[in-house]
Amino acid sequence: MPTHTSGSASFASGGIFFHGVRADPSDIADVRRSMQQWLGNLHLGPEHEQDVVLASYEALANAVEHAYAANDPQATVDLEAVYRPSDRHLEVTVADHGRWRDVMDRTGYGSRGHGLTLMRSLSTEMVVTPGLDGTHVAMRWSL
Repeated sequence: MPTHTSGSASFASGGIFFHGVRADPSDIADVRRSMQQWLGNLHLGPEHEQDVVLASYEALANAVEHAYAANDPQATVDLEAVYRPSDRHLEVTVADHGRWRDVMDRTGYGSRGHGLTLMRSLSTEMVVTPGLDGTHVAMRWSL
């Protein structure tokens, strides 16, 4: 399963792990594609796969947008996804190493700010843990 992201990626039958991926839209899009391929190999069904990919990508996009200043060369994100077939649980953790920054809605339409609600509605359970070393978003699906 090739990837073009910076950082390191590893794949196992029960998990997919990305560490030190550049916090850049093109690099997280590569992570999303790898997630789709990995989930497809698990045969969870298209609805579950789409929910996991969308929620995971939203968490990555939030990290890119809110954790770092634009063009920060040190900005990285991590994603870990683990599937436990014995109990039919899938867990995804997305972490950044920055500090929360509010991004103003430049469009004036007020359509921003629904990412956490979306992630919460797509997963069985979600916990956001902010800290001095970054923010961790843990999502879980009971399949």
